[in-house]
Amino acid sequence: KILLNIFTSGAVPAQAGEFTRRAFENGKISLSQAEAVMNVIRADSELALRQANYAREGRLGKQLSALCDKVVEMLSAFAYWLDDAEEFPPELSSDILTDKINSILSELLVLSQNYEQGKVFREGIRTVLLGRPNAGKSTVMNQLCGSERSIVTDIAGTTRDVITEQVRIGGFTLMLSDTAGIRETEHLIESIGISQAKRTLSEADLVIYVVDATSGLTAEDREILEQCTEKRLVILWNKTDLTDTKADIPFGTVLECSAKYEFDFDAFADILQTLFGDGSFSDQPSVLNERQNYLLIQSMNCLRDCLNLIASGSELDMVYTVLEECSGYLNQIEGKNVTEDIINGVFSRFCVGK
Repeated sequence: KILLNIFTSGAVPAQAGEFTRRAFENGKISLSQAEAVMNVIRADSELALRQANYAREGRLGKQLSALCDKVVEMLSAFAYWLDDAEEFPPELSSDILTDKINSILSELLVLSQNYEQGKVFREGIRTVLLGRPNAGKSTVMNQLCGSERSIVTDIAGTTRDVITEQVRIGGFTLMLSDTAGIRETEHLIESIGISQAKRTLSEADLVIYVVDATSGLTAEDREILEQCTEKRLVILWNKTDLTDTKADIPFGTVLECSAKYEFDFDAFADILQTLFGDGSFSDQPSVLNERQNYLLIQSMNCLRDCLNLIASGSELDMVYTVLEECSGYLNQIEGKNVTEDIINGVFSRFCVGK
């Protein structure tokens, strides 16, 4: 009732991201700094927070601005020459242009690589638990989650849905999915679960494959593992309390365990650090989201096109046109010459009061 009276008197409720948007529209911050505000709010690890703060403080913007200045410097030389200059500017020679473009391209490539590396720290590692039915996947899931999240029975095929939990281990956030055991089945509901498991696998950053040590690595295990060849792979040699058989597996990283009774979290955290790095890249600026990375990739593609045009001896006005495109993409990262729809899309993801 109080709010109703306030609004009736003429007050207007704040929109999502309205205050950050005002700062952007008044030129106090760039669009990448505005986007970094949400990254700071949503950061769930020290590394994610550090990178978000770098962007919020303007470190990303300063680097991009310096690179844009280098592109503009080349464009100015082109404009001077295209305006019927009597002498050909030496800075437009093929060798000098190639060196300058390669230098800019190298810096942009590092920004893009930092984005890909930082993705697991910002968004979590998309992790899927796989294995034959009743290998102990759900028991492993419950150990990792610290609670009985999956049904644990001796009946093969108990887990028919993809069950997802967020788990923190050694500074990493795992978006952990326990799936139906992948096997041929005539049971309709279970077959749907298996289809979901295969889809989850295709999107995963990490595969934890659980092997029943009492059965060893079977032909069925090998068949499933063939689908994981391009993934980071950890093989849990489970149920070691029931057998003395040691794991002899030539691929993936193997961790022996008895998930029913204990799980070596320290050893698992060390494996994650080996597979995904220690986050040392986070001391460098990075783009923070798909919008920024898309523009970064487009600008790099333009620079590569410029190099190809120069190498093939194409007319320099063609190089000039593509270089202008590159400048446009880089400027859009910081919010210059972007459409109202893009700005609305950025701030629509904000909370009210930010």
